[in-house]
Amino acid sequence: MEFVGRYRLLRDYRPELVDMANGLLARHRGLYGQALEHLSRAHAANPGDARIQLELARLQFEDNRDADARATFELARSSTLPDYGRVLTEQYLSALDARAGWHGNLAFGMGYNDNINQTNGSRDCLSEFWGICLFERKMPDPIGSAMLNYELALERRFNLSANHNLLLRPVSYGSHYRHDDPQALMGVKDYSSNTALLYLGYQYLDARTSVSMLPYVEHYYRDGYTNYLAPGLQLEWRHALDNQWQIGGSLDTRRYHHKDRAQRITSDYDQYQASLFASYMPTPVTSIHGGIDATRKKYEVAQASSKEWTLRAGVYHQFAGEAGMYVNLLGIYREIRNDAFDGFLGARRHDRQAIYIASLGANGWKIAGLVPELRLRHSINRSNLDWAFGFRQTEASLMLRHNF
Repeated sequence: MEFVGRYRLLRDYRPELVDMANGLLARHRGLYGQALEHLSRAHAANPGDARIQLELARLQFEDNRDADARATFELARSSTLPDYGRVLTEQYLSALDARAGWHGNLAFGMGYNDNINQTNGSRDCLSEFWGICLFERKMPDPIGSAMLNYELALERRFNLSANHNLLLRPVSYGSHYRHDDPQALMGVKDYSSNTALLYLGYQYLDARTSVSMLPYVEHYYRDGYTNYLAPGLQLEWRHALDNQWQIGGSLDTRRYHHKDRAQRITSDYDQYQASLFASYMPTPVTSIHGGIDATRKKYEVAQASSKEWTLRAGVYHQFAGEAGMYVNLLGIYREIRNDAFDGFLGARRHDRQAIYIASLGANGWKIAGLVPELRLRHSINRSNLDWAFGFRQTEASLMLRHNF
């Protein structure tokens, strides 16, 4: 700032250079709004200055103003540039092409799940006479099965103008189990399932903040037929406080419409969810994240309606070395309480659920461009109606993952 002040005292100083210097200083401080204002004014004052063009284009790129950045870089490319400036321009234009494409990840693999029907096989005698059980309550035994599973998450952003975008996000995941329940004791014969979601809506994105409003539809397929369709709306906000901290929140609402066959074991309901989350990167290879969710499920009857809250915490770390080993750990605690006493079950249901997920992969051991990843998942559900809803479930799988 002292240098800029002295330069302005010169008789023939150029105002656009002062604006450029102030813009670069504001950019260094993370003040992108001020930086854009200064550099845009400098460019307007001297549209043919190649240095100002490049600095403005770089700032627009960092602020996710893709259409503006492309136009400014192409303007700079048509100017007389030194070799390093031309190379830099081509690199940024290539990066804009890559940014405009599809991004996401694909994973598929095989493994084993020891309790696909999430039961406990409990046996209780409800009526006894002279040591003889007259009426017994028996829950189905857990079914273990080999499985094939997959995950697919894609995203593509179409820049409309400035920081305004159209966002398209398809997501799908599912599992196919080798074994089923031929007696269908829980109302389901084939536990293989597939979930598909399609988000399409508006996103505001700048260097530090993302705000999105995404209508979506969810499709759930299980037991050989469509269980439900659920249209919904998600509002999400994320903000980077600095290079290490990020915070955010979201609101989500959806309506579950179950198909005729699914109506035999469940019914339609509304779901509302509010979430807060944060992440911290103490080093470039380590990320710590956590969040809290509050969820409301509203059925026509109070006995089925519930309120739940969830705590999530995880850590990701990539180790040094040619193998590129990484570990991703996630813990989830969820508490669910139904609204009213259920006369059929004999209590007001209250569940406590813990889920632990650990993934270990090696980026340096790719197989045909796919990263091998070993994933373990263990779930424990405890309930005041433990005979009906308590269970333990362990799943292990070897996945092949591709990020792009």
